[in-house]
Amino acid sequence: MEFKDRYLKLLTEKKQNPASLSGESLELLNHLNVPDKWFEAMAVCEAATDAGKPDENILNLRNEMFLMGRELHSGINLDDADYADWFAQLVIFNKKLAEAGIAEAWVELSSIYDNARFPHRDYKKAGEYMLEGVNRDNPLALALYGYHLYYGTNYVEVDREKGMELMLRAKEKNFERADVYLLLSESDPLADTDTEAYVQKLMDYNSTAKPLNRLWGVLGDLHSGKINDSAKAMEFYDRGIESGDNAYCKYKKALLILNGEVEGDSDEALLLMKEAYEWDIINAADFLGQFYTYNREYRNLDTAIEWHEKAVSYYKTSSMINLAFIYLYEDESKRDIAKGLEYLDMAIENGNVRALSEKAYFLLESDEENRNVPLAKELLDRANENGDGYAAYRLGYGYQNAEFSEESDFPAAFRYYTIGAERGHLYAIEMLGQYYKSGIAVEPDVEKAVEYYREAVERGSNYARVELAICYEEGAGVEQDDRQAFELLKLAAGENYVYAHSRLGYYYMNGIACETDQDRAFEHFTQAAEGGNTDAMYNLGRMYKYSIGRPENPELALKYFEEAAGKGDLNANVEMGLSYELEYGGLEFDGTKAMEYMACAADRDHPYAQYKMGVYHYYGLVEEDMEKGLEYLQKSYGSGSVYAAVTLGDHYLYGRDETADSGEAFACYKFAADRDCVSEGIGLCYLYGIGVESSESEAFKYFLIAADRDVPAAKYRLGLCYKYETGTSKNLSEAYRWLSEAAGEGSRGAEYELAMLLLKGEGVQMDPEKGVEWLRRAADSEHADAQCELGNCYLTGLGVDEDDVQAMYWYQKAAENGNEDAQKIIGKRSRKRR
Repeated sequence: MEFKDRYLKLLTEKKQNPASLSGESLELLNHLNVPDKWFEAMAVCEAATDAGKPDENILNLRNEMFLMGRELHSGINLDDADYADWFAQLVIFNKKLAEAGIAEAWVELSSIYDNARFPHRDYKKAGEYMLEGVNRDNPLALALYGYHLYYGTNYVEVDREKGMELMLRAKEKNFERADVYLLLSESDPLADTDTEAYVQKLMDYNSTAKPLNRLWGVLGDLHSGKINDSAKAMEFYDRGIESGDNAYCKYKKALLILNGEVEGDSDEALLLMKEAYEWDIINAADFLGQFYTYNREYRNLDTAIEWHEKAVSYYKTSSMINLAFIYLYEDESKRDIAKGLEYLDMAIENGNVRALSEKAYFLLESDEENRNVPLAKELLDRANENGDGYAAYRLGYGYQNAEFSEESDFPAAFRYYTIGAERGHLYAIEMLGQYYKSGIAVEPDVEKAVEYYREAVERGSNYARVELAICYEEGAGVEQDDRQAFELLKLAAGENYVYAHSRLGYYYMNGIACETDQDRAFEHFTQAAEGGNTDAMYNLGRMYKYSIGRPENPELALKYFEEAAGKGDLNANVEMGLSYELEYGGLEFDGTKAMEYMACAADRDHPYAQYKMGVYHYYGLVEEDMEKGLEYLQKSYGSGSVYAAVTLGDHYLYGRDETADSGEAFACYKFAADRDCVSEGIGLCYLYGIGVESSESEAFKYFLIAADRDVPAAKYRLGLCYKYETGTSKNLSEAYRWLSEAAGEGSRGAEYELAMLLLKGEGVQMDPEKGVEWLRRAADSEHADAQCELGNCYLTGLGVDEDDVQAMYWYQKAAENGNEDAQKIIGKRSRKRR
């Protein structure tokens, strides 16, 4: 039977025996928490009112019916059809009571319309009925309307002075609950209240107040919030539950447990949360919807939807938005774009500013079919006009990324980020830090950037922790302090912020502000790589390639390099290019692939990759293209690459083409040397006065530096300096040492000079046989002087058996290669071979 039929039948029965109604009211007093008994109580009171003036028992029953929200509890589980009938009957009932002179009925009418389910809620009527009670000077109306004025509600704007006046009038009339509202007015977060004194005042009040009036929930909220003592908050919520089955305390206790702020049984907490909803704590339904959506253990989208729909029926706009999220983003099986947008529109219609921004976000981030930039901007503008911080941030982001204009508009982005930051939006605060640090649309101000990063850190931003850490690394806006950076990165990594793991890995790998610990480095890089961080993937590849804390494993090294390169990591692309060039890890040489990988990084301005592309084209890894090679080398040089500088110096010094200007070689070599990269080229410039005034001592200095750094050509030149007393005193032992190293590394000139030292016993014990071995190496490489000297050895029998035929053979070879002594010996001058 439908509610209307059941109730009218019940009312008819009660009207048939008016004399029994007073007695029945006494029997019902202790059963009003049961909806069917509450309906019966309403029928008793309505029948008594229709029969004449209700007696004291009836009035007492009516008062008890509306305590603790029992009237709302009675209708919470009705379906929409029964609820509509219940609502209509409740309005009729209270209007009869109001017309009978019971002023509290006006307050109940106000409450009914204020808290009604869709589509019955009517804030205008709620305000009008409340004023009817106030105009009749009813203490309950005075206290409640005064409280509403003090804080502002859906039907009245804030007027604290008038609100306090009405609450005090109610107190003057000895209305007991006036003290409750007066005490609640002191809990205003904006009020300058002495917390300790306020807690004591609440405790004193609770010690004398009736159980249902005690403010245990307020004490719990103070301790869970401002005082930050969740355990103590739990004690107060428990006392509230014990003293009167307080639904609000059940809700808050369950919230602490389910949010993990205190230990407790989740299943029991869920029961408390559901009980709270049944006593009209609509926030409980909203929370349950979120809990069943996002809690991994309890996740159940059907249950989540059910709870959100309950909350939506009571105009809970956050549940409208959460339902939209489920249908738009959460699960493919639930995906329903039309329904999701319908819920967002419903929230917008009910005045939720956030819904404007959320719909805009969907329209901006969706695929082409659903993307609508003009409408999204219109929604963001509306939300921004209504003070929404996210809207200001997203407008800034849109102007930054050219979503609302043909080109990026950084000044507009900066303006909107500033508005968003003033409203406390975290992302806007973060972006202002970036803008001030990098000087985007504003003069660079690293101190200001640090201020914003610190504000964001205080709000829990891991992004800002990392950015502030980088400021400490660089000494930008703060004193350089790797330890501070390290601690900030640990905090962010502790909350599993992926990039922080990557940075921490680097710290542990290199022992920055901590002991070197390759195992920890590996752990952090692994966590970051699992989170998609390509820099971490690259570093894992390096660990496996270069045996950093791990045995070399080419297969794993290439796996990480390839994965990171595929995701666009520049360093990983370089490593893959080198691997194909140098046949690392069992890869076959593939010049084309090497260039493809290297180009990916070079074309995104990676200096080393530009250098390698320059070398590839210049020397023809696949096909020689000097012009293109020089183009890449110049780009790399312009980006600060010392390797490109040296290569360009070699190009200008040795003149592979007619356009090369040897005078420019010195500038390139000097650029590299000033950045601690020294080749033999700068020594040659000083030795022969190329682009700089000649200086044998400077030439020797640079040859020595380069030789100490294992540059073969510099070792040869340094050996010559010691042998021929160039820029230093003669030292044949040192000459022998450096020429030996250079010869061992394939230098033809060093092979010849070393042979001559051995043949003459200069700087080393004379050893003609060994000298001849080195001469033969150089001679076989077409070194003309070595060929002539080898002819002399065969002619005189020095280090070899005399052999005129072999002597003439080597003289002939030397002459053909331009050696003048050999040409004289064989009686003709041959053109030097090139």
